[in-house]
Amino acid sequence: MPPKIAWKPVGDENTASARLRAYLPCRYLREKGWDCEMYRPGNKAEYGLVVFQKCYAEEDIALAKELKSNGTVTVFDLCDNHFYNPTGSEALAARAGRLRRMIETADFVTVSTPEIGKLVPDRETTVIDDAVEMPPYHALKRAYVQGKTWIKKRFNPVFDVVWFGTAGSETPRFGMVDLTRVRAALEQLNRQLPLRLTVISNSKEAFARYATGASFPTRYYEWRRDTFAYLLSVQDVCIIPVDPNPFTRCKTSNRLVTALSLGLPVVADPIPSYEAFAGCIKTGDWEKNLRHYALHAGERKKDVQNGRKFIGSRFSQEAITAQWADFLERTFREKLP
Repeated sequence: MPPKIAWKPVGDENTASARLRAYLPCRYLREKGWDCEMYRPGNKAEYGLVVFQKCYAEEDIALAKELKSNGTVTVFDLCDNHFYNPTGSEALAARAGRLRRMIETADFVTVSTPEIGKLVPDRETTVIDDAVEMPPYHALKRAYVQGKTWIKKRFNPVFDVVWFGTAGSETPRFGMVDLTRVRAALEQLNRQLPLRLTVISNSKEAFARYATGASFPTRYYEWRRDTFAYLLSVQDVCIIPVDPNPFTRCKTSNRLVTALSLGLPVVADPIPSYEAFAGCIKTGDWEKNLRHYALHAGERKKDVQNGRKFIGSRFSQEAITAQWADFLERTFREKLP
């Protein structure tokens, strides 16, 4: 049997990158008989391999060096472009410096997209897709959200549009600020048929800044694992506007995959990781594509069905487990006697 494996992520299971690239892979592999767990300092002498999932603080670099000196294989997993520093920030420059040192220290580097792999200097990288976890929304016939309000989908003529994700930032530009890219298209569509925008995120302040004051109604729900799937499943279409920049070009398709898996068609701005979904989603030309989906329920259903088929072949639990297992087996063959 391979030696004991540990994942050391930034954040807990409520942090998307930690959940998709540490907690879930660890669980999937354990279900297949691998000896693995989330990192515990008291167990570090037992580990044959440790995956540092986006961890590269000074103490992480020091720990990686200590583990290596004791014969433990170290892997650094990166899923964001933390080299990008559009304003020349000293803090971001220092962060990028630590990132490079961690990459130099680790025995192996895994990345979430080929675009990130291109940014890793002088190192071979292995692309491993994000895991996908579908909450049991079928059991949430009603979801208790925000105080004592029960949300149920009722018949009405309103076209329900949803955006979800982390609030993000303006530097680098990603997240809820991208709603400003599509506001004019939503306003125009609302003149022809009534729509409503729902935002599921982690910042009511960002919602007030970027998503209110429109001619169409907007509503905000705090992201919660026990209500998210239901809230998403009762919408009509998911929008994923993306400002094109070196940070967003490296993003994975996890939001796209989540929406399609929960039965929602998607209109998005094009980024490299979305190219594989051609024929399952619509990109660009926001007003035209949103109007088309609003008026053609059959087209929405067809695209979701095609998307789910592709997701089943590429992002299933079995597929993600196989990617990690193949990588781990190769590292053990190369590094361990």
